[in-house]
Amino acid sequence: TSDVGEAFRPVVNPKIVTAAYGVSWAYLIGQINSDVSYEAYKARRQGPTALEAATFDERTRIGFVIAERGVFQAVASMALPSLTIHTVVRQTKKMYAGAKSVRVRAWGPTLTGLAVVPILPYLFDKPVEHVTEHAFNWIKQKWAENRASSSSKGKEL
Repeated sequence: TSDVGEAFRPVVNPKIVTAAYGVSWAYLIGQINSDVSYEAYKARRQGPTALEAATFDERTRIGFVIAERGVFQAVASMALPSLTIHTVVRQTKKMYAGAKSVRVRAWGPTLTGLAVVPILPYLFDKPVEHVTEHAFNWIKQKWAENRASSSSKGKEL
C-alpha cells in the first residue's frame, strides 16, 4: 500500500499518501505478528541446536528468532520498497518535466513507480534475508562470547 501510495504522490493529496503509509504499517505489524508467530512456533517445535542449547535460554533463543524476522519484514517489506518507489517517482518526475502533455507530466512518474512494484520482492527479499541472517549470526556470536566470558569470570572469583 505504501508503494502504491508513494507512486501516486504526484497526483493525489499528500494526506492520501500518509494514509497509505498508515495502512501499510498496520498491515506490516499484522504480517510481522503472523510471520514471527509462525517462525517462533517452528523454532520451539524444532528445538535448539546443541550450540543454542549451550548458549541461550529458551526465551533468548526465541527472542532472537522474533527479532530477526521482525527486522527482515520491516526492511524488506517497508523501508527499502518505500525508499525505492519514492526515488523512482522523484527521479522520473524530472524526466517527465519537459513533456508537453499535463497528463504525461502528472501520470508518467506514477505509472513508472507502479511498474517497479512487482519487481521489489525479487530485488530485496534474498539480499535482505542474507544480510539480516548474517547480522543476527554475528549478534548471537557476540552474545555467546560475552556470556562465556561472564561465566568464566564468575568462576575465577
